[in-house]
Amino acid sequence: MSNVDKHRDAHEAFNRRDWDEVIRDFAPDAEYVDHPRGLTVKGAGQFVDYLRSGWVTGFSDAAVTDVRYTEGADRSIAQFTGTGTNDGALGPMPATGRSMSMPFCEIMSYDADGRIVRGELYYDQVSMLVQLGHMPPPHG
Repeated sequence: MSNVDKHRDAHEAFNRRDWDEVIRDFAPDAEYVDHPRGLTVKGAGQFVDYLRSGWVTGFSDAAVTDVRYTEGADRSIAQFTGTGTNDGALGPMPATGRSMSMPFCEIMSYDADGRIVRGELYYDQVSMLVQLGHMPPPHG
């Protein structure tokens, strides 16, 4: 199974909320970094908690859509549209009922055994907050 296949399988499992399948290929000590939030989680259990409390609690219908994958020797890259309706609290911010649809970029790194050892997520947090009505659009 290629790195892209593993990455795709994890996204499809996320969309189904199949947490065991999401972390199937994670190394026990894998790290995942949400760069816009300055947040790093360690291990498969913390990663699932991050997905549940950091995304699914705020967007019960959160989905990874329109994905383009790129294969590398020890990495895979996913450029995708993240979508969802803000129907739950997002950290300290209350639900707005508004929808989000915006680009994300996720990079997964693999060890010699093909296990995910590191993930990194990039997205524009300001765009998300503007779409949800938590802040006004920047001027200019």
